[in-house]
Amino acid sequence: MVDLKTELLDDKLTQADLIKLMLHNAQHMATREEVKADITKVETSLKQDIAKVEDKIAKVETSLKQDMAKLETSLKQDIAKVESKLDRFQWLIIATILTVLLKDYVFSLLH
Repeated sequence: MVDLKTELLDDKLTQADLIKLMLHNAQHMATREEVKADITKVETSLKQDIAKVEDKIAKVETSLKQDMAKLETSLKQDIAKVESKLDRFQWLIIATILTVLLKDYVFSLLH
């Protein structure tokens, strides 16, 4: 192929030079129909990819909701156990205080 840049350096373009330039440019041009077809393909591909991502997001969301429900149930059970232990501990403290305060009275009753 003839180097077009060196040919363009001349101030005079011949009809043959113009035809060569036009043919060269035509080889690198796409028609509107080709561009529309490519755009349609890209849009279809993007819509499919978006649908896949939305499906994955829905699955993750469902999984997270299930995990949160399990965690909430577990936390409620743990809180109930701690409250039960705390209640017993409070009664132990009250019983200890009463024993210390009333020990003299109890000993006096026993003698």
